[in-house]
Amino acid sequence: MKFAFEAIAETQKTTLTGAGAFAGSVLDVTERLVQLNIEVSRAAFEKSAEMAQEYLDTYLA
Repeated sequence: MKFAFEAIAETQKTTLTGAGAFAGSVLDVTERLVQLNIEVSRAAFEKSAEMAQEYLDTYLA
């Protein structure tokens, strides 16, 4: 009976270790996606500002 409990405990430990590694990977991917979203948003904003400035310089001069 003791062996059964030890086997179950070891299996749960292994499962939790795997789940922890998976959760860490998910967090890493999420962080990278957020960084990419920020970079893309910044680039779009900068391009939009450049286009607006060009419009103002060209048509309102």
